[in-house]
Amino acid sequence: MRRRVIKVPKTPAMVHPFKGFRFERATLVRGESLCLPYDCLTPELERTLRSQEFNAIHLEEPRPNLTQAGRRWAKWRQNGALRQDSLSYYLLIERFGGEERVGLLGLVDLTRKDRRRWIWPHEKFYRRFVNRRKQHFERVKLHCSPIFLVAEDKDKKLAALLKDVSAKLSSRAVPLGRSPFDRVHRELAAVSDPAQIKRLKEALRPSDGFLVADGHHRYRAASELAEQGRLKHCLAYVTSAQSDVGLLKKHPPVPGRKNGHREAPPPLLAILAQAKVGGLFPRKTTYFWPKVPCGLVYGEC
Repeated sequence: MRRRVIKVPKTPAMVHPFKGFRFERATLVRGESLCLPYDCLTPELERTLRSQEFNAIHLEEPRPNLTQAGRRWAKWRQNGALRQDSLSYYLLIERFGGEERVGLLGLVDLTRKDRRRWIWPHEKFYRRFVNRRKQHFERVKLHCSPIFLVAEDKDKKLAALLKDVSAKLSSRAVPLGRSPFDRVHRELAAVSDPAQIKRLKEALRPSDGFLVADGHHRYRAASELAEQGRLKHCLAYVTSAQSDVGLLKKHPPVPGRKNGHREAPPPLLAILAQAKVGGLFPRKTTYFWPKVPCGLVYGEC
């Protein structure tokens, strides 16, 4: 008697391609369009970045208020500074200290009911910062600052695929120069080929899961808005835990803030294990580096 084979439906990808906006002008290929997330800015760096007309700080931390971000975005769109890509993932290649880290940017699907099973925050949050990010999402209606996800990737499928796609697209990647705030050389390439998108979607199914390495307040804010039906996605950078390049290091002190963590962080596997069961570390226990800057690619909410 022939045995009946029951096919188990595959879990859809957690992170999806999107039609992002990038700067058109060649003058921006020197890193001056990028900025660090708001909680990493020093007063000196902030002054430098605000002097650059097309820097992401004008959207991430608009002055004097959030209304200015909307006006700035409209101005960039109207004067032709930006172009919109076809449906794409965005490959980010970062080089520092003789090492290379490869990851990609896409949109996390926040409407999935099983999301909490597969995405694991690992640090506690402050309510006032979550509320601040919710205001930003609702007023600016723009994805400009990605959360940082580390895929557990036990079978190393994502790590191998990122390396392969990087080798194929390296000649087409746009050099972003060496950022003044971290001295990291970055290159960005749109992955728009349908076959490559399909392979990446396969690797981004949550067979293991994803650690929220950085951007806990952004992720919490986006999740709460999604639960209220007011947001569907958030921008994310994803790399593999199996690459073991440029991830954890001791948290440095930030000038003017008492948030430097003096001790070395726990091992990555220990963080993953605790996060998977809902365990949270104190804020600033970990420091994932290099930070993923704002302004690599934009997506409208």
